[in-house]
Amino acid sequence: MENFKYLDIDALKYNLSCYSSKNICLMVKANAYGHGIEEIVKFSSKYVEAFGVVNIKEALKVRALTKKRIIIFAPVVDFKLCREFNIEFMIENEDDLRKAIKNDCSHLLHLAINTGMNRFGTKSEIVLKSINNILNENNIMLNSIYTHFSDTEDSHRTKKQYKNFRALRKLITQKAPICFGGSRIYGYNFNFDMLRLGIGAYGYEPNKLKVMTVSSHIIKKFYAKKGEYIGYGKKYQVQKNGFFGVVQIGYGDGLTRTLSQKFTVSINRKKYKSVGNICMDAFFVKIDESVNVGDEVIVLRDASYLAKKAKTITYEILTNFSNLRGTVKKITSNKK
Repeated sequence: MENFKYLDIDALKYNLSCYSSKNICLMVKANAYGHGIEEIVKFSSKYVEAFGVVNIKEALKVRALTKKRIIIFAPVVDFKLCREFNIEFMIENEDDLRKAIKNDCSHLLHLAINTGMNRFGTKSEIVLKSINNILNENNIMLNSIYTHFSDTEDSHRTKKQYKNFRALRKLITQKAPICFGGSRIYGYNFNFDMLRLGIGAYGYEPNKLKVMTVSSHIIKKFYAKKGEYIGYGKKYQVQKNGFFGVVQIGYGDGLTRTLSQKFTVSINRKKYKSVGNICMDAFFVKIDESVNVGDEVIVLRDASYLAKKAKTITYEILTNFSNLRGTVKKITSNKK
């Protein structure tokens, strides 16, 4: 019996179509948010302008799958590989720019402006003026001027960042495309050309469809009596005689141990509660006589549910499942 990731490509297609008024740079970092980079890139190539990653290793993996543009949204050091494989990348200071020029990469540049996220990019007017001079002196055209919004659910903060961006962007005299990143930025009436699209593509924004389902199987069914313990550390003591099942997914597959005894799964369209500590390769579930070895167990249908139970964020739940030992399958659901 095997574990599976089911990728609903109809749902992905629908989600991408919701953003089609902008050029889309689909983020596929961290194994496409845990969904599977190979399957996501192959399917979505005809629907997006570019793919976004955070390092050269991810970029080369994507390049082996598509001829579409690839953008590294983090500082780079492998300028020669970027040039060889036509991989675009972000700069944030004069040193980055000069190194790119020295390595014949000046046609691959995106300028990152820090408007309040304080992760990547510059917020220095002095630095931006210097970059502008170097660009003009070398007749270099940027592929985009980029910023990332840190909290798009806070409209006041987001609008302040946008105001900061407009002020800093004026220090670059060339007319370059604008690229924005940040969940729900698409819903603001801002002027930009390319959307760095992340979690919304995978179904975790309002009115979007969930793309990934993770399933396993019951690999053992057993009977336990009141007073017995199940799993490591005496975490769970049986309160009433009954049946239990072992499911072959554990924290080694991405099911975080902090979810122990806090979530339910679906078996034969019925909910069952997990019990005991999650093991590296398995977890336990309280079942009834109707459940048998071999029955499918839906472990993840909505990552936001598991995130709430684990007191973390959806992104972490999804990316954890990059470790799933199993098979990725694309399915069509004819949704939307």
